[in-house]
Amino acid sequence: MGAYAEWIGRQRRRTAVLEASDLARLAAVLDRPISPNEVPPAWHWACLAEPVRRSDLGPDGHPRRGLFLPPIEAPRRMFAAADMRFFEPLLAGAETELTETIANIEEKAGASGPLVFVTVERTFSQSGAVDVVERQTIVYTAALPVSRSPETDPPAKADWSHETATDPALLFFFSAATANGHRIHYDLDYATRVEGYPGLVAHGPLLALLLLEAMPKRALRRFSFRALKPAFCGETITARGRRDGDGADLWAESGGAVLMRARAEA
Repeated sequence: MGAYAEWIGRQRRRTAVLEASDLARLAAVLDRPISPNEVPPAWHWACLAEPVRRSDLGPDGHPRRGLFLPPIEAPRRMFAAADMRFFEPLLAGAETELTETIANIEEKAGASGPLVFVTVERTFSQSGAVDVVERQTIVYTAALPVSRSPETDPPAKADWSHETATDPALLFFFSAATANGHRIHYDLDYATRVEGYPGLVAHGPLLALLLLEAMPKRALRRFSFRALKPAFCGETITARGRRDGDGADLWAESGGAVLMRARAEA
């Protein structure tokens, strides 16, 4: 058994009205109108944010470890991947229950040192029925960021493509819309001097939403992504996609590097 085995199964719940104003803030960041009622796929990231007292914040801006998530000592935390299923659209204005469970903790030896992967399952329910289930994978590491190299393989042929320029305002307001306090996204001194990045880091969920926003609109039953390389403030993110049966393969690029790969299924 690993050092954090007793944390597996730990759970917390909260119930609140899913506010349309939360969706409006995210819509403003993405520069698009929203449906007055239904929550688009993955927009649940803006909903039912947990209030965190300032005294409960860790040095990186996240809630300090040992409250809900285990007290992992590795200083760097990254949103590595997610797999989400959509059963029915969440509705704004409805009472919503969010249940979060630590589903798994896995310790691995990486090329640059030990890694700890924490899987958190998040379930959103309305009127007694489960509407959205997301399994987030968070990775903790002590390794310094490595330099980003371009791809050696030629890029795949895309059926669509959309570019988004990033700047500090985009990162700041996305942090605010999704209640993400991680300082690598808005505190340049912290991002460069403490965590060793060359600049502010664009959010993994932001890239994922840009991929969804770029693809032709259709109802989805599943969406998953895996972050491959970091994106930095000032870069232009190109969201590309290719149809494949009832779904689509999606990927985000910048500077000749593939930053994220994703899959959407209708």
